[in-house]
Amino acid sequence: MSTSYVHKLMKKVLSRQSNPNNHFFDIIIILTFFFGLVNTISNYIIGLHTFANIWSAAITLFMIFIFFLVRQEKKLLKNIALYLYFISVLISINALWLYNGGSQSPSPLIFISLMALIVYLNPKPGATIISFIVGTNIIVLLIIEWQFPNLVVFYKNEQQRIMDHLVATFYLFAAVIPALAYERKLIIKEKEQAEDENKQKSAYLANMSHEIRTPMNAIVGFSELLQDQGINQKEQNEYIYIIRQNSELLLNLINNILDLSKLEANLVTIRKSTFCINSLLSQIYNAHINQAQKTDIHFEKDIPYEFRNAMIETDRTLLFQVFSNLIINALKATQKGVVRFGVRRKKDGLLFFVFDTGPGIPFDQQKKIFERFSQLPSNHNGKVNSEGVGLGLSICKEIIDLLGGEIKLHSEVNVGSTFIFSFSTNTLKYHGHQIQENENFETRNAEILRQ
Repeated sequence: MSTSYVHKLMKKVLSRQSNPNNHFFDIIIILTFFFGLVNTISNYIIGLHTFANIWSAAITLFMIFIFFLVRQEKKLLKNIALYLYFISVLISINALWLYNGGSQSPSPLIFISLMALIVYLNPKPGATIISFIVGTNIIVLLIIEWQFPNLVVFYKNEQQRIMDHLVATFYLFAAVIPALAYERKLIIKEKEQAEDENKQKSAYLANMSHEIRTPMNAIVGFSELLQDQGINQKEQNEYIYIIRQNSELLLNLINNILDLSKLEANLVTIRKSTFCINSLLSQIYNAHINQAQKTDIHFEKDIPYEFRNAMIETDRTLLFQVFSNLIINALKATQKGVVRFGVRRKKDGLLFFVFDTGPGIPFDQQKKIFERFSQLPSNHNGKVNSEGVGLGLSICKEIIDLLGGEIKLHSEVNVGSTFIFSFSTNTLKYHGHQIQENENFETRNAEILRQ
């Protein structure tokens, strides 16, 4: 039960950080805060030395400040918080050792627990250095207690000592061990995920040469054929079409690789501007109408009247890229029928969508649809699309996350798919006509699917 409680508490208080060391350090600070709180209350009830109570309460409040400091974006503030934590904890444990029973108190247990946390969670500046400092500190305190016993304030009676140990031991089993179990579970999960990603990357790299070589061979081969003086105009046009088609495929592949690299390296900068929604959707329509006209697909821009002159403020280029990737996938997947894209208003923001009447995506594959290097069926017989390497949808998700939005999929096999990416008014500024507040987001999603 305590393990379940700690798990829920961790999820509420902590947000997963990209750097595991930052996340683990958050765990240590929270555990220290609650230990100080429990220790302050128990010391007062047991009747230990007043200085021990005051010091324990002070360090508990100081942990709140450190936790606030470590959650800041600047690396300098994080480093300051880290060093302040270790200095304050070492001073506190030394003070509690001297004013709270010395080696007869739970202080040695606290020292050992701190060393275990450091070694297990391994926050910077390094488990080896900190463990050496803590271990040396214990030896020095034992020598001081041995040579100068008058410096140590011992317990008034045996009952005090036992009660103090009971509190420390209870906290260890009720909070520290469940917290470590929780972290161990996260570490194992991240390790499995990393191994899975490495396997996907290995498969991706193994196929990359083939993916690049295939269009390159076509471009080089048909370029050489164009030099043949004996070919007629029809053959020449056919060769040029094949060269152009493979050039676009190669360019799309290279662009996806570059986009993914930039997103992984945090090199994508959001450049917000205010622009007309209708203008953006018209640009998207014009960019893809030629591709749609080559197939038996009705390509449609869906924009309600209220958005004809409405303005939004976000990164136009990134939003265009998301639309473009989704529409390209929809046109590839749809043999005949409709590909529709547009915008709708929701209660607290806007949603954009791309709908197609393609084969749909099976439910068991929808969970991994936004994973990198995953490819989905592009036709009605369930065969995987041989074009591309499965990066487009993962790039879309990362861009939407970067813009502060959310992307969802509604799909039904043999009916079609709808990708919906939405933004709240806090992340995407909207300047247009207001609508009734009782409109429901899920209702609108259903309406789009039925159309």
